[in-house]
Amino acid sequence: MIAHCIIGQAGSGKSTFINDKFDKEDHIFFNVGNMLRGMFSCLKGNQKNNNVWDFANPLVYSVMKHCILTSHGTGYPVIFDGLPRNSNQLQRLHTYLTSPKLGEVEMHVHCLDIDKNEQISRIENRNGNLDEYQMKRIIQSRDDFEGVINALETLVENKKHEVSYTVNWYKQLDGGFILENSNR
Repeated sequence: MIAHCIIGQAGSGKSTFINDKFDKEDHIFFNVGNMLRGMFSCLKGNQKNNNVWDFANPLVYSVMKHCILTSHGTGYPVIFDGLPRNSNQLQRLHTYLTSPKLGEVEMHVHCLDIDKNEQISRIENRNGNLDEYQMKRIIQSRDDFEGVINALETLVENKKHEVSYTVNWYKQLDGGFILENSNR
């Protein structure tokens, strides 16, 4: 089975990267943010309440598991847009991928890291002026990204599981993505 995780801070270009690099007819796509925003747009004004999205993880994990099983059963690679967002989600994903019924798994992690000022500029262009809550979310997305990278290093170094991790780092130049570094 082959899986791709596109990770990066909020505004780093994850969806743009996917649209540029992957043919929709040949992959299973799971865009966590679009799914949650689409299903629960009525809660948009309540996001400042830290507990408003507590229900989301079980839903995300359930859909993630079904995408993995569908990928395994059909042979179509699965692409996770913005998953994992934090180290807990990475651990849950890894747990599903190491299920004995899946056998060998190739996991390609595509990292889109952007400068904080560039991130702020992109989000302002998309959402308008940023308030305190949005600035906290930007900081949180940067911290979460670092946490995923740190946890990922441990998984890459641990060869006692059936998941083969490849980590690809991309530089963004002139609106495109250029592979800067790849390691296994």
